[in-house]
Amino acid sequence: MQMTTSYSSLLPSYGSKRDVGKALLTSLSQPSNEVRDRKNPTDWTAALNMHVRVSDKDKNKAETQREASNRLIKEADQKTKMKQAEINRNLQDRITTVSYWKQRLVTEHQSICQEISNLTMSKQKLQQALAATETPVEVSTNCLKTRENRESIDLVQDFVDDELLNELNLLSEVQKLMTTRLDSTTERIKLLNDIKSGLEADISDKDECLRLDEHCYKLHNGTSGMQAVSQPGLYEGHTTTVEKHEHFSQINLETAEVLRVKSVLQRELNDFSVNKSNDELLKQSELVGGMFRSRIRELTDAKNFLESQLEKTNQEISSVEDSLHQLREALRNKDAPMKVATTRFAVRSKRPNVELTRDSVHTGLWSEINNITQFQESLKNQIASAEETLSKLVANKKRLETDITIKKKSIQIDEQQCLRLRKTLHWRGYRPAGM
Repeated sequence: MQMTTSYSSLLPSYGSKRDVGKALLTSLSQPSNEVRDRKNPTDWTAALNMHVRVSDKDKNKAETQREASNRLIKEADQKTKMKQAEINRNLQDRITTVSYWKQRLVTEHQSICQEISNLTMSKQKLQQALAATETPVEVSTNCLKTRENRESIDLVQDFVDDELLNELNLLSEVQKLMTTRLDSTTERIKLLNDIKSGLEADISDKDECLRLDEHCYKLHNGTSGMQAVSQPGLYEGHTTTVEKHEHFSQINLETAEVLRVKSVLQRELNDFSVNKSNDELLKQSELVGGMFRSRIRELTDAKNFLESQLEKTNQEISSVEDSLHQLREALRNKDAPMKVATTRFAVRSKRPNVELTRDSVHTGLWSEINNITQFQESLKNQIASAEETLSKLVANKKRLETDITIKKKSIQIDEQQCLRLRKTLHWRGYRPAGM
């Protein structure tokens, strides 16, 4: 077989076996000038054995390589499947972990939103409470201004004025307190909104992370449209560790919880401030009302006493006037007796000579004239005294009437203006609804 192959390489190509045989005989019969290297059988056998050994070696090597390739294929397939399964488990664990943190963030976000709503309502109540102090301030100020219209001795710095000033001071302190609470509450709401934005950003990132990881979890070897990605830069960007990731969310949760607790404390402080301020203002309002009523009773008693004195004075004036009338009548009644006595005395003084004696008639007429004169002087003095008394009584009457008018005006100011104005407060309106 090999010899045929060697000789056939030296022969030209013919169309049939007969042609090949003729060509071989021809070539062997022709003389050749070439010197040919003849091989001995040993060389031939060695060459044959060497070819067999090389062939066996190559064959063994091929079998070994084929077995190694099969093992590599099997190992690569097993490890790839195991790695994919491990990655799938890790993805599932990661999805579970991120979902857990997301749920915590969502729960805290809902609590923060609710707390923002609650604190906003508390702020509105503070604003209502602050606005509710404007009417009491106006009422108290108007009461003080109205009471300035009192006249004369009634324009006094009494307990009512003192308590009205105390009420204004208390209202001013309450307004300052409400303003301070409003500023603190506004700052708390701002901090809550900031952490709310932070939680929303964290939740959004985790939503995107879950979307991507769930997409990756659903990928398998049979998924169409995939291409191998060879970008080392994609891996270099993942610098955040799992610990940092969880620490970041934990810090957000802890910060939100702390702010929420502080917000609850702020709401409790706001409620306490509003309730305590309302109680103090209500107590002060009742005290002012009590002072007004006490002052009105005092003024009413004084007015009644003055009216009683005026009635007595009027009675006394009437009595003095009656007395004066009687005194003047009595004085007039003495004119006729005086005329009779003086006429008699004058007529008898014309008696002639020795008849002009100081007899008993003369003595009696003189005594009568002196008595009538004394009575007339006494009556005149009594009339003058009565007229002076009457003048004083009339002047006192005018003073009493003036003082009564002043008291009536003071009562009208305190009762009809100030107390009626204060009744419009209805202090229930100071406490915001729902508190």
